Amino acid sequence: MGSSTTFRWIFTVILTWLIQVLFLRDLTIAYFAFCFIYVWPLIKAPIDTAPAYLMLGAFVLGWLVDVFYNTHGMHAFASVMMAAFRSPILRLLTPANGYDERSNVSLNEMRPLWFFTYLFLMLICHHAVLFLLEASDFELVGISLLRAISSCILGMTVFGILELFNLNK
Repeated sequence: MGSSTTFRWIFTVILTWLIQVLFLRDLTIAYFAFCFIYVWPLIKAPIDTAPAYLMLGAFVLGWLVDVFYNTHGMHAFASVMMAAFRSPILRLLTPANGYDERSNVSLNEMRPLWFFTYLFLMLICHHAVLFLLEASDFELVGISLLRAISSCILGMTVFGILELFNLNK
């Protein structure tokens, strides 16, 4: 990452964290769909970002959300797990000619099928881990998975709208 890309990424991290803790903390749809916008910078990180740096950033970002949500490390753990699964997900979705070293994760550079598949896999990793940790009971697995899927659908909708604003940039 270049220095301008790094500063833009850090600004995005701070902005999404502030939006998450100030506005989206208590916003739910029918107590099943939650919008976790703070994972957006982790999803949008450049493809060549080192996994160790991404996992460190995911931990710090998740921990900062945990401080304000009083969730004792659940967001940090789910964010680090999502960052850890990013490399295998990218390998799974690698096009035949590979990625350009300067490729960004965006709807503009990648095809919609690739982008939304990547987005779904990343969000479902985060949400499933988060809600299963929160439930911590085998009797609540069904409800936890329902919350993960509905939150994933909401997240894909919100992030898809955000990407539509960036199409011409």
